[in-house]
Amino acid sequence: MPNLRGPDERRKRLFANTVMSIVLYVAPVWEDTLTRSKRQPALHRLQRTIAQRVISAYRTVSSNAALLLARLPPVKLVAGMRKKIYDQIKMRREDGSFLPETRKEIKEPELQKMYDEWREQLERPNSPGGLTLMAIVPRLEVWMARKSGSMSFHLTQIMTGHGCFPKILCRIGKKTNTTCDFYGCDMDDPNHTLRVCTAWEPQRILLARKLDLPQGFTLGDIVEAVATSLDCWRAFSAFAEEVIREKEEEERRRERMRLSPPYTEDDGVD
Repeated sequence: MPNLRGPDERRKRLFANTVMSIVLYVAPVWEDTLTRSKRQPALHRLQRTIAQRVISAYRTVSSNAALLLARLPPVKLVAGMRKKIYDQIKMRREDGSFLPETRKEIKEPELQKMYDEWREQLERPNSPGGLTLMAIVPRLEVWMARKSGSMSFHLTQIMTGHGCFPKILCRIGKKTNTTCDFYGCDMDDPNHTLRVCTAWEPQRILLARKLDLPQGFTLGDIVEAVATSLDCWRAFSAFAEEVIREKEEEERRRERMRLSPPYTEDDGVD
């Protein structure tokens, strides 16, 4: 499943949900032992990899950010929710009060409790994936309930900061500084790209108009708009595709210059 020209998020989520349904098979039986299990780290790594594949992310993207963008709550929380639902349904069946609508009545509050617990974990100080967390966690339920839109390789870069941004390129040794290649600002990251860099001013104005965003909008404002509107999602996706492709081309140009042999006066002389 390549990040570019591969299946879209919907198809990747089909595979992801198939794997997770196998992982969570009879979860009410083994949920109590998961905290003590030596397999918990392996399950965590598996789910992180699945989430990264779903959103076409780099491997450096944190579990917090990947799971949020992929809309995959942690295995431990899902297993706990399923056990609570199972226990309540079992009790209602035994006392004869179970009705066709009972399952929904039990599931909805337990789902909200799981979201609340997940939010509490994500809001802990110094949690990895800060950019993504600040944008999505305050709007967690809206994001999890979205029905349209598909994460892509370039869209994920904007929403995680892992991609063609000098801030991350400098951190991993692919650039010597964090300076913006288009504007000259000392720090180029998603915030600079979305709100400051004059190189993208026409695209920014068009995006704000289509999403009906206020002046000085944030990534969180964008998330709130795109989570409930396919047209807004497409507009933001188009912005990300255009901007990140330009940044990728600049990175390739810089890499070619770095690898090219230095010019001397003897070049071209027999």
